[in-house]
Amino acid sequence: MALLYSPPASHGHFYYETAQVAAFAVYVALLLGQGYRRGYPWRNWLPLVAAATLALLVGCQLVCLPPAAWLSWLRSEVATQPGMVGGPRSVVGGAAASLLAVLALRRALGFRGWAVLDAFAGPLCWALAVQCVGCLLVGCCWGEVAALGSPGLRYGPGTLPYLAQQAHGLLPAGVSYALPVVPTQLYQLLLCAGAGVVLHMGRRAAWPGGSRYLLAMGLLCLGRFFIEFWRDPAGEPLLAAPLALAGMQLLGLQWLLLAESLALLGSWGWLVARQVAPAAAAPIVATLGYPALVGVGLLAATARLAPASLNRPETLVLQGLLLAVLVAEGHSAWAKLSRWAPRLVGLPLSLLLSGALLLSTAQAPAPQQAASATPPPSKTLILSGGVLGNSHDAEEDILANSSGCSGSQPLRLHQQVRAGGGEIAVEKAYATGQTSTWGGGLWVGQQQVAIQTLPTSHYQFIAHDTTLRYLLADIHLYREIHTGQAWSSFGFRGGLHLGSLGYYSYFDNGNTRNSAWLLPELMLSYGNPRLLYGQADFCYGAENTLGAYTGRLALGSGLGQAGGSQVLAGYAHSPHRPTPSMGFVSATLRLPGGTGLSALSLEPYFATDFGEHQQFSLKLNYRLAR
Repeated sequence: MALLYSPPASHGHFYYETAQVAAFAVYVALLLGQGYRRGYPWRNWLPLVAAATLALLVGCQLVCLPPAAWLSWLRSEVATQPGMVGGPRSVVGGAAASLLAVLALRRALGFRGWAVLDAFAGPLCWALAVQCVGCLLVGCCWGEVAALGSPGLRYGPGTLPYLAQQAHGLLPAGVSYALPVVPTQLYQLLLCAGAGVVLHMGRRAAWPGGSRYLLAMGLLCLGRFFIEFWRDPAGEPLLAAPLALAGMQLLGLQWLLLAESLALLGSWGWLVARQVAPAAAAPIVATLGYPALVGVGLLAATARLAPASLNRPETLVLQGLLLAVLVAEGHSAWAKLSRWAPRLVGLPLSLLLSGALLLSTAQAPAPQQAASATPPPSKTLILSGGVLGNSHDAEEDILANSSGCSGSQPLRLHQQVRAGGGEIAVEKAYATGQTSTWGGGLWVGQQQVAIQTLPTSHYQFIAHDTTLRYLLADIHLYREIHTGQAWSSFGFRGGLHLGSLGYYSYFDNGNTRNSAWLLPELMLSYGNPRLLYGQADFCYGAENTLGAYTGRLALGSGLGQAGGSQVLAGYAHSPHRPTPSMGFVSATLRLPGGTGLSALSLEPYFATDFGEHQQFSLKLNYRLAR
C-alpha cells in the first residue's frame, strides 16, 4: 500500500529554501565544531571553511551549466545568471568543487597533512541529510512510478512529479494526485545519515589522514549509484542520458558515480590495509597575510556572486566568517608589525613621492586585439587637501616612569592636535559598477599636551604647569574596492599609516611617552550605497589616526544617488579616557553641476561626546577624468 503525501503546491511554500538554509547552517556549524575539536587556529581554519562552503554552493549550480557557458557565467553575463539560485543543482559538482578548493588552499593556510580532509566528511553527510528533507517535501529528485502495492509517495498538483507525469500523459486532467513514485529522496536521506553514522562509529580508528573522507565520499557515491536505478531521469539535472559501455546501459551519471565509488573505496581500502600509523599532526603555520588575502578574495567573490548564485542567508553567513578572518588576521598583523615599528622609523619620505609619481603616470592598458562588448574601465585622478584636528580634556594619574616604581602624580591634561595635508588617488570604474582605487597622502601637524598640576598631589615630578609639543607626520597608503550591485554592494579598504602618529599613551596612565609609529587601516561596508549601507572602519583616513586612532560603526546613505553626495553617521570609539565614546557625522558633498564646479566635493567630519572630546576635519577633493 502506497504511503500518501500531498503537500500544497510548491510555488506557495518555501520548504526547499528552508531546508537549503538549514543544511547550509548545519554544514558550517559542524565544520566550526570540527575545527574546535581538532584545535585548528581560527585564523587558518575559518578561511578554509569559507572557501570550501562557497565552492560547494557554486559547484552545485555550475556543474548543471554546459561547460561552454562557464566562462560567461564567471564574467557575470546576464544571459547565464537568472535563476541560478532557484535553478537545478547537483551535489556531485559541489562536492568536487569543495574538494578542489581545500586542496588548493590547504598548504597556503598552513595545513600540511591530509587529515584536514577528514574534517569535511561528517559535516557534508549530515548537511546533505538535512537537504534531503526539503527534496522530500517539495518532490524534487523524485523516483519513477512505483510498482503496484510498493511503498511510494503521491504528490499533489503543482509539484514536480505531478507536472512531469502530466507532461508524459500519465495523468488525466483534473486528477487530485500524481501516481505513487518511489521515495528516492527518503533513500538518499537514509544513505547520507548512514554514512554520517559510520564515520561517527569509526571516529576512534587509527586510520591514515584522509581515509575517512575517502570512505564517506565512496559510500555516498556507491549508494547514489544504486538509488539512480529508481530515479526518474526527468528529475535528474546532470548526465541523465543513457550511455552504453561494454554492453551495459546506464545513465551517464551512474557511470560517473560507479567510477568514483570504485576509486574512492579502493583508495580507502589500500590506505587502511597498509596499516600505517597516523603521522603526528604538523604545526599549522600560515605565512602572515595569506589568510587575509584568501579572506579578501572570497569577500570579493561573494559580493560578485550574490544575489545571482547565493541567497541572502548564504551571503551573510559567508561574509560574517570572512570578516572574522580579517579581524583575526589584523590582530596577528598588528602584533607582528608592532615589533617591526622601530626599524621603520627612518623610512624616507621619497617612498611616498615615488608612489604618487607612479600613480599619476600609470601606463594605459595595451590596445585590445579585437573589439570587446565590455568597454575599458575609466580612470579618474583624485586630488585632495584639507585640515584636521581633535581635542580632549582629562584628569589622569601619570606615572613618573615606565616601571611604575617612582609613584604617580594626578594631572589635568588638555591635548590638542592640528594638522594639514594632501592625498592623491587613482580610481578605476568598470562598466559593471565596480570601482578600484589606489591612493596615498602626507599629513603634517603638531600635538600639544597642556599639563596643569593639581594641589591635591602628594608626589610631584612635574612642579609647574607646562605644555609639551610634538611634531606629527602621517604617510598614508591604501587600497579600496567597491563591488556588487543594489543591496549586495560590498566595499573594502585596507592600508597603513606610517610616521609619528601621536602620543596616545599619555591618556593611558602614562606608561610610556613613545609615539605610535605604525597603524593599520581597515574599512568594510555592505548594503545599498544609494539608499542605506552599514560601515565599520578603523583608522579610516588621517582624521581618525593622528592623535586619536578611532574605530567606528555607522550607517550611511547616498540619498538616492550613486556616485553623488553621501552622508554617514554612527558611533566612534577613541582611546582617550574617561570618555572614549562619541557620536559622529560625516558627508561627501558634490557641488551642483550647474555651477561649473561639479568636479569638486567637500568632506566635512565631526565627532563629539558633547563634552570634553571632539574631532573634526574638512577636505576639498578635485576629480580629474583621464
